[in-house]
Amino acid sequence: MPAASRNYCGARIMSDSVDGWAIAEAVLPHADRVLLYGPPGTGKTYAAQRDSSGRPVYSVTLTEDTAAVELRGHWVPAAGGAFQWQDGPALRAFREGAVLVVNEIDHASPDVLSLIHAICDERASARLTLPNGETVHRGDGFRCVASMNGRPDDLPAAVRDRFAVAIEIDRPHPSALAALPEDLRAAASGTACHPDADRRISLRSWLAYAALRKTVPAEMAAAAVFGPARAADVIQSLAIARD
Repeated sequence: MPAASRNYCGARIMSDSVDGWAIAEAVLPHADRVLLYGPPGTGKTYAAQRDSSGRPVYSVTLTEDTAAVELRGHWVPAAGGAFQWQDGPALRAFREGAVLVVNEIDHASPDVLSLIHAICDERASARLTLPNGETVHRGDGFRCVASMNGRPDDLPAAVRDRFAVAIEIDRPHPSALAALPEDLRAAASGTACHPDADRRISLRSWLAYAALRKTVPAEMAAAAVFGPARAADVIQSLAIARD
């Protein structure tokens, strides 16, 4: 998408005046289904898990092997040899009207996608019938915040349609940058979302380096985190920035 502007719910928003995080901070408390997408290590999960309303937050991270039963729930042994139903995190959030955070939604299996279709449907039709025969309706206040490192068009059309609010995150979260020592912030900001994936350094790596260099020489910390081949360039760049 051109750097000058972005599409957001049909509107053109100038990136010079409003960035992705500004949009996300304004929208997240009010939209019931939000997709955050962009490079890894920018704080998407951190932002998704924040909820100022005090509601419970249930978080899941998907892989291709994640089964819907892990999110929906299953039968568990009970006293006397009987079995009872136990809600999974997605169903608990749906039932309670809590917040469900779905990380790596683009890795969802067809099994999980079917569950997401049901719980992320429009409020009037969102319901889920369980193996025990109970039909669960969407609780008041339920929100689903999904994240992915790809782009929305990578998702199946039915899932993409359920997340009409999709916000591109193209820079590190300000709070995450503020957690770094001041001398690392500019470098971290420039490399965390670098368009060249080979030159990208995630915020997690910068945070690891900042912690490690407190106890071992900076060169060793850089080699351990960034790799020996890249460590010298990182140290040199930081030295130039200080000068």
